[in-house]
Amino acid sequence: MLFSVDMTGAPHDEPAQRRVAARQALLRYLNDCMRRGGGIDIAFRCECGRLGCNTLIALSPDQYGAVRAHRRRFALVPGHEVVELEHVLERHEDYVVVEAHAPPAVEIAERTAPHPE
Repeated sequence: MLFSVDMTGAPHDEPAQRRVAARQALLRYLNDCMRRGGGIDIAFRCECGRLGCNTLIALSPDQYGAVRAHRRRFALVPGHEVVELEHVLERHEDYVVVEAHAPPAVEIAERTAPHPE
């Protein structure tokens, strides 16, 4: 089930892009903490930058690890992409993998990515 999104428009200016990118980085950090719990399938938070999104994505640790292997990549619910910030690299049934391309998003993704374990 998808929840409504509290986003009035695309983030065209740099402060808005930074807010969206910072939210993505925070959600990635939370997902990394959940991943350490182990298990077969884990419910990860959608890593989109949209306010109000609480959608969960079921991924195996290997699937999430493949996303996490790249500092600029995030796992999102399909349709939650923000084309001004990122482009879709992979489409799966229940999730997409995006990569940041806008300079503010790239800078925040690179700066906040967890170090490999």
